[in-house]
Amino acid sequence: MTQNHIGKTIWVADALPATNDAAGFEALDWVEAKGHITLPQLGVTHSMVDIPDLKSGFTSAVKGAGQGVDTTATFRQVDGDAGQAKVVAQALDNDGALSVKIVNGSGADNAPVTGDPVEYAQGIAHSHQPNQGDNSSYEGFQIGFRQNDFTVPGTHPA
Repeated sequence: MTQNHIGKTIWVADALPATNDAAGFEALDWVEAKGHITLPQLGVTHSMVDIPDLKSGFTSAVKGAGQGVDTTATFRQVDGDAGQAKVVAQALDNDGALSVKIVNGSGADNAPVTGDPVEYAQGIAHSHQPNQGDNSSYEGFQIGFRQNDFTVPGTHPA
């Protein structure tokens, strides 16, 4: 069965966890950032180390150092939303520390309930830009998010 992303919510904290695990993330102060249009794409990419072989004439590769994905999250403007205010503040801040929690909520109005799947990531918010205006877009903004450690899957706690 194919799943889509409808119903997912994004929660943000303007701090990094003490440990990159579910317990470390859940110790943070989370607030929902409403009006998201595009969630950040979480993950890690790796450098490739080429290994040439003169005898065979073939160059193979091994996985090198990893780094977090640098992605974009897009929001429509929701006046007075505390989560959006945190996202923008961190994107404009010199340090930009931001943790994100993406929840596939099963409660009323897609609210997270105990046991719902969660993805956690930490990194930096940067490059705040207003959405480009045209006849098919919303007023709002986009920010860059560079992940600085591995994604942590989990479940929403009690």
